[in-house]
Amino acid sequence: MGEEQVFASKVEGDLVVSEVEAGMVEMRLRAAIDASQSGLLMIDAEGRVVLANREVERLFQYSREELLGKPVELLLPEAQRELHVSERSAFCAHPRMRTMGMGRDLHGRRKDGMEVPVEIGLSPVVTTEGLFVVASIVDVAPRRVAEKERARLEDQLRHLQKMEAIGTLAGGIAHDFNNILSAIVGYAEFIRDELPTGSAPRRDVDVLLQAADRGRQLVKRILTFSRRQETVRMPVDLGMVIRDATNLLRATLPASIQMRLTSEPNAPRVLADPTSLHQVVMNLATNAAHAMTDGGSLDISIEPFYVRDSFARARPQLHEGPYGILTVRDTGHGMEKAIADRAFEPFFTTKDPGSGTGLGLSTVLAIMRDHDGMVELESEVGKGTTVKCFFPAVEATTAEDAETASSLPRGNGERVLLVDDEVDLARLGGRRLRLLGYEPTCVEDPVDAVRRFEADPQAFDLLVTDYLMPKVSGIELCRRVLALRPDLPILMTSGCIDQLSADDLRRIGNIRLLGKPVAQSVLAETLRAMLHER
Repeated sequence: MGEEQVFASKVEGDLVVSEVEAGMVEMRLRAAIDASQSGLLMIDAEGRVVLANREVERLFQYSREELLGKPVELLLPEAQRELHVSERSAFCAHPRMRTMGMGRDLHGRRKDGMEVPVEIGLSPVVTTEGLFVVASIVDVAPRRVAEKERARLEDQLRHLQKMEAIGTLAGGIAHDFNNILSAIVGYAEFIRDELPTGSAPRRDVDVLLQAADRGRQLVKRILTFSRRQETVRMPVDLGMVIRDATNLLRATLPASIQMRLTSEPNAPRVLADPTSLHQVVMNLATNAAHAMTDGGSLDISIEPFYVRDSFARARPQLHEGPYGILTVRDTGHGMEKAIADRAFEPFFTTKDPGSGTGLGLSTVLAIMRDHDGMVELESEVGKGTTVKCFFPAVEATTAEDAETASSLPRGNGERVLLVDDEVDLARLGGRRLRLLGYEPTCVEDPVDAVRRFEADPQAFDLLVTDYLMPKVSGIELCRRVLALRPDLPILMTSGCIDQLSADDLRRIGNIRLLGKPVAQSVLAETLRAMLHER
């Protein structure tokens, strides 16, 4: 082989190697571009697409072949295309690095016509072929979703903080209100015990005591709801609880909505948490009110219902037996079937943004499942909505007649130190203790009570004290007294019992806890039990 042939072969070989290397570089560049999490789009000076990566294909749903050679305005909303042509020409006349979409809404248009929020960074590139513009496109839809979710969570946090503040306020109100009820209950019991058994005045006082007890239960429910405490299921009169809830509703519903409550006299007792029942009624009534912006009728009814085997077979949540049905019916705009089918989904709502959380009906469903019951919804556009809640009934119990003071467990002259900063309650407590056979010493100042006890720790057999008091709290009073007499039995009463833990009190000493107002029978039984244990 001649020298010229050898040289030619070498040159040809170098060209082949160079072409291979160039091809590998191009493949690597293409792989890097396609691997980018941002959409990369290159257009020429005429606005035609000359390069698009996989993210651009995913975001706009066009294939690469459909985009190459097409004007970039294809990826813009139709209303912006004409203006963009002039803006593109101005940019190419004075090319520079530019970021668009930060702090304002910028949208691209997918192949199916849907607009997607984006942010775009423009970078001019000058080559031997002329000017090109590389656009880096970021899909900000996931970010917008995350921002909305964060805003929702922040709203929930503010709501929880507000509920905590309401709980704190409710605790103070409950303390004062229960002190008032304590005086009502105490003096009403005095009057009842002076009246002949079976007389009309005595029956009237019994009704007064029942009303006071319902007031105490109502305060307890408000405290439990505001503090989101664990539910406690007990046999309750479904009609009575619903009546309590509707009384609260009347003050909150718009005047344009007429509310009617119908309760059959033989409405059953159900095993339920009263606070949860209140929440069911409140949520259903609130939903109904939102559906009657122009006014209407809200009908709430309670009735007994016996679930037959055939009825239960079509509803696996139920079993054969007696139930109580709570029905809430409104004359609002109603719902289409597609919306009614999703009504119990968490966070599903048809209200305007900020007008609802979509948790009202889902909370009702959760409560009904927790109570081994069922909820059904029927709705028709233009005719309103009906929701039925099925609660399993429990056997009715007959309330025993209230005991008189003469039949209650009595003391044997034990010395009781009674401490309560409310003057009326201190006097009332002293009188109740004397009627039960104790020798009370009533003190309104807890500091004075400490001084009396320090002067003679053996002067008393039992301490009865309030919890919330000025200067020295009930807890601090107990600590000081028990430091001198560790074996002394103590009864603590409070109008906001939810703030105390019976277990925590037992760790301090022999302390019993009762919530105000305290019935005479409960007081008598508790004092006798404490002294007997000692």
